[in-house]
Amino acid sequence: MTIFTSKTETKRLAIDLRKKGYSYSEIADFVSVSKSTLGYWLKNLKLTPPQEERIRQKRIVASRRGGAKKSQHTVDAIEKIRSSSAKNIYNISKRELWLMGVTLYWRERLRHQQDFDLRKGVRFASSDPHLIRFFLHWLIRIGKLKNDELLYDVFLTEDNRSEIKNSKNYWARVTSSPKEMFTRFYIQKKYVKKNERIVKKQKVIGLKRNQNTLGILRIRVRASSMLARQISGWIQGIRNTLA
Repeated sequence: MTIFTSKTETKRLAIDLRKKGYSYSEIADFVSVSKSTLGYWLKNLKLTPPQEERIRQKRIVASRRGGAKKSQHTVDAIEKIRSSSAKNIYNISKRELWLMGVTLYWRERLRHQQDFDLRKGVRFASSDPHLIRFFLHWLIRIGKLKNDELLYDVFLTEDNRSEIKNSKNYWARVTSSPKEMFTRFYIQKKYVKKNERIVKKQKVIGLKRNQNTLGILRIRVRASSMLARQISGWIQGIRNTLA
């Protein structure tokens, strides 16, 4: 709302509003002048502490409002990009699935070692339910495995020892497997490294710390040394193409 008056009346109104603790943006709603003109008119105006405090609070509110608006704009932009990108994924072919699974296994199973003991067979561990579902799908479709050929181990921290029951129910839902298959639980102990202060580490199975309270699930495949050798060969084939 702008009130049109003479220049003298406009200046007087601006000064009066400023004395009442109005910000430049608020004053501009009442007088038809630029902010630079307001700055010139009001630069030498002395304000009382309450007036200055009101203006300061208004700036804080405006800043927060602007930050929230910018943050929401960023969130909306990210979600728009994600939704658009998701549409780029169509039906995944069997060959694409095979290659994705081999690459995932290479990343998760071998990232802390140059090679692995083929005699131990196929093992895959993660706290991410989506990766667990994907690898199970890969084993069934690519590895031609059945549910009775799979074994599950769950790793919990000492702090989450009481979550065994919840963890069993959770991973049973994630894998669509009977709860009876989840009988092997391992508690990961903490220790303090010698000769160092306040250094606590967890004995983990080559995975990141700070996993969720429901633990890490490890999938083991019975009698899978042959599949392990195949995967090792596939990985080597990928390496060769990049050499």
